[in-house]
Amino acid sequence: MQALFDLAHFSHGQPVPLHLIAQRQELSLPFLEQIFNRLKKSGIVASVRGPKGGYIITRPCNQVTVGDVLRLTDSGFYAAAKEDPLMAKSALRADVKMNELLWKQLSSQITHFMDTITLADLCVESHSNTCPSCTCPEYTVAVQEQLDSGQRKRCAALD
Repeated sequence: MQALFDLAHFSHGQPVPLHLIAQRQELSLPFLEQIFNRLKKSGIVASVRGPKGGYIITRPCNQVTVGDVLRLTDSGFYAAAKEDPLMAKSALRADVKMNELLWKQLSSQITHFMDTITLADLCVESHSNTCPSCTCPEYTVAVQEQLDSGQRKRCAALD
């Protein structure tokens, strides 16, 4: 997720080489190559060849949700929330059927929540939306106005 956020923040409408994202985010280049290969196959990013090549996000940032990215890059996140009712039983000391129901509901809530947050939302809330070639300027202005007026809650992690 942090690598895609980096791409959204630093691309300014131009391809960003993966090695620069790896440097800025202190991530392994081979690891990022695997992740971006998945993102490319799903159509979230595209690669541009050549000396000024790199990766670009293929659609406006407000159309790429955290849920989209996590399902492609972190399948363990969803598996942990959905599986292993025996571990849930020992942790919560409750009936296995109740645990299964709660984990299913929690998984559904997490999925719904992640599907409502876009890359543009993260950029606006972290005050990183300085891209002069923003792919969704009307959306980011509207989000900022909602945050400023209190119509929309800020992300607690960024306060």
